[in-house]
Amino acid sequence: MNIINMVTLRGLKKNKIRTIVTIIGIILSAAMITGVTALISSMQNYMVNIAVADEGNWYAAVHNVSYEDYLKLKNMDGVTSAVIRRDVGYSALDGSINEYKPYLYLAELSSEAFEVLPIHLTKGRLPEKEDEILISEHIRTSGGVDLKIGSTLNLQLGTRVTDDGISLDQSNPYIIDDNSEEKTTEKLEIKCRRTFTIVGEMNRMPFSMESYTAPGYTIFSLKDFNALPSAQKASDKDLSVYFTTKSHRKIYDTVNEISKALGVDLSQFEYNNELLRYKGVSKNDSFNAVLYSLGAILTGLIMIGSISLIYNSFSISVSERTKQFGLLSSAGATAKQLKNSVFFDAVVLAVIGIPLGVLSGIFGIYVTLYYVGNLFEYLISTAVKVPLTLSVSPLSVLSAVLIAFITIMISAYIPARRSGKMSAVEAIRQTSDIKLKEKQVRTLGITRKLFGLEGDLALKNIKRNSRRYRSTVISLFLSIVLFISASALATYLTESVKNIYQDDDFDLYHFSSVNHNTDEKESFDYAMNVYEDILALDTVNQGSFITTLINYEIGLSREEINESYFKDMLLRGYKDDEDKQYFVQVNVKSIDHETFNNYIKTLGLNEDLFSGPEQVTGILIDKQHYYDYKAQKYKNTYIFKDRNIKSLTLEYNHGEEPMQTEVKLAAVADTAPFGLRDYADIPGTVMFIIDENSRHNLMKGGQNLIITHNMYFAADDPFEAEADIKEVLTDAGLSASSLVNRAQILRDNRNIITIISVFAYGFMVLISLITIANVFNTISTNVNLRRREFAMLKSVGMTDKSFNKMLNFECIFYGLKALLYGLPVSIFITYLIYRSIVQGFEMSFRLPAKGVLISIFSVFVVVFVSMMYSMRKIRNENILDALKSEIS
Repeated sequence: MNIINMVTLRGLKKNKIRTIVTIIGIILSAAMITGVTALISSMQNYMVNIAVADEGNWYAAVHNVSYEDYLKLKNMDGVTSAVIRRDVGYSALDGSINEYKPYLYLAELSSEAFEVLPIHLTKGRLPEKEDEILISEHIRTSGGVDLKIGSTLNLQLGTRVTDDGISLDQSNPYIIDDNSEEKTTEKLEIKCRRTFTIVGEMNRMPFSMESYTAPGYTIFSLKDFNALPSAQKASDKDLSVYFTTKSHRKIYDTVNEISKALGVDLSQFEYNNELLRYKGVSKNDSFNAVLYSLGAILTGLIMIGSISLIYNSFSISVSERTKQFGLLSSAGATAKQLKNSVFFDAVVLAVIGIPLGVLSGIFGIYVTLYYVGNLFEYLISTAVKVPLTLSVSPLSVLSAVLIAFITIMISAYIPARRSGKMSAVEAIRQTSDIKLKEKQVRTLGITRKLFGLEGDLALKNIKRNSRRYRSTVISLFLSIVLFISASALATYLTESVKNIYQDDDFDLYHFSSVNHNTDEKESFDYAMNVYEDILALDTVNQGSFITTLINYEIGLSREEINESYFKDMLLRGYKDDEDKQYFVQVNVKSIDHETFNNYIKTLGLNEDLFSGPEQVTGILIDKQHYYDYKAQKYKNTYIFKDRNIKSLTLEYNHGEEPMQTEVKLAAVADTAPFGLRDYADIPGTVMFIIDENSRHNLMKGGQNLIITHNMYFAADDPFEAEADIKEVLTDAGLSASSLVNRAQILRDNRNIITIISVFAYGFMVLISLITIANVFNTISTNVNLRRREFAMLKSVGMTDKSFNKMLNFECIFYGLKALLYGLPVSIFITYLIYRSIVQGFEMSFRLPAKGVLISIFSVFVVVFVSMMYSMRKIRNENILDALKSEIS
């Protein structure tokens, strides 16, 4: 070890307070970085576990292959595991009360498949023999048939076929024809009979394996596929093979190799997209673009905050060691040696601080997840509860260490460079911080007139101590940029998630369709009475009765269509023709009178606008929200260029003579009444909302118009309300199976939004705390370095009032200068975040107004509070002692 490094170590030991403060800064920085990487790793592992619980532990599956194909696939180099499923067929479920789900659907699994597929036992055990079977609890909860464990199940298994011989599977809903005497247009062709013993009960299979419209309850038995006859092993292509690969990142390449090796089409393959996405693999380029660009911005914000925090520590260290550098330089130390001594200082402190910071970060996340991790069991609904626990991968720790070390080296670079440029005489005399010429501290005469002597003196002090002033402004500048950027990130993240998981304001709905000319009046009045009975239930909080009229359209010219939407039309194959009329479907919704009145009140509209005797007046909703598969992004746009249109001509072309109806528009709104989403049901359509009392004026002369009557309800306990509503529907002779409970889906969507919001705004709070600590550290240090200056001002007669006034002006100048630079840069970074988000979600650019206002207010508050606290420490200090003191 050379003499310079020995002096550096001795200086670290001598200046224990300064060394400890710097190490604490490094620990905080490393802990923050580790906390972020550990949290990301834990969240990723959590979402992987969620995906496994929901969809199973497989990467891809190939369907309709033989057992020999399975053996080839299993023995390929890139494949690590493979399990088999074979769908046998349907058997009638005697006693089922769900008219849309009258079957059991048997599938055979290899023994390993019970662990790979999302099968979660609720009672009993898994099958161990081929004559044992595992049933779904959904048979009891939905079908009303209670099959006991230990009982025998006799199945007559076959294939569903239509009357004209077309085979049906689980993707085809049960076919009911209300006009047929037998009420069905499908039948079950029995192929075999099997007898099983029920040994266990499981959760309902996920939507991907048993959709909500699937007509059969999935049940599983065990099968030894190796015991199949040799002829069947090669000829029967009725197996589905679920497999994992050595590298999940190369899954698409591996599938291509398997496809060629087995001679099967790529359309026969299926991917576990949720699991692959959370493992960092996605075919969706826009998803990856958003993920990686936001990750880069997030890492950049963290590093900037860390660098600004640690830089101040090293800058203070160099300022305190100025005299030492001068003495070493006079003794022959070169500029390079002095710079290396600062880097050596940084390495020594990093060796101490980074391990402690990493351990602190991991411990902090562990404690956090210990107390709040179980809450996530209820935030995300899965078949089994999955807790959020600490999961620290080696990569996350290594990333944290590297980022922390790079951050420390960058933080030490500028102070190290400054130490090498200092002459020996300047360093010994400590005059390098203040180099003045008269014109540098000259101020305009108007300054004194506006702000008085104290303001003029404050401005001169700022110019005289330009380096310290600059460091304070830089700290404030970084604080503004980091806070507004974090606020923008939180805003855009939550908005983009809400963009995907559109929230509904209802929990349950009931649907039915009738013919206008034959039974609409009778059916409408009867259904309306039933709706009012349901609305009177104690378990129902709110409702709406919405009638949908279809097949209206309007013709628009090229000039009437919004430019961005027209570009999308051209991409979908439309031709740009100035003389052509482009037809847009109008989905007319009539709302019960009470709900409609509540709706127009929220829009600030007068009820008199809708009371005309003949012409129908309504509200237009033109928002288009859909996923564009070509652009691989969510689109939000409008069809109409003019947002102030007052009337529309609706056309109805279902009969021999087209009808036209002129309607008035009271408003073009962005929000819909209770029960409807704020955008058109189908892309390329608009919604026209009218009062139920106006509906018959619109429908005059209509022939064979099909109408749906939907009832929408909100409840505190949707599942309790569901039981009460079904009872009312059954008593009224209406189909209870047409009641859909969306509470679970909506709860999942809302929970995802909540999780993203918590982490987004949690990150914003973390960044805010770091920036406040940084500003406080900078100002308090600068105040401490100006002790002799303040003592000199007091010694020449400056009163406490004038002294405080001068400091207040300094604070104002600091804040204004920081805002002058910080706000434009913040706007630029906000725009970068917006450009990252807009790759996957179409939305308009806007500043986080609340974040900007809070940052403007907080800058001055933090500066004043930091200055007051720092001055309190030296306010009562003896003037002579301060004048004689040296920086130490």
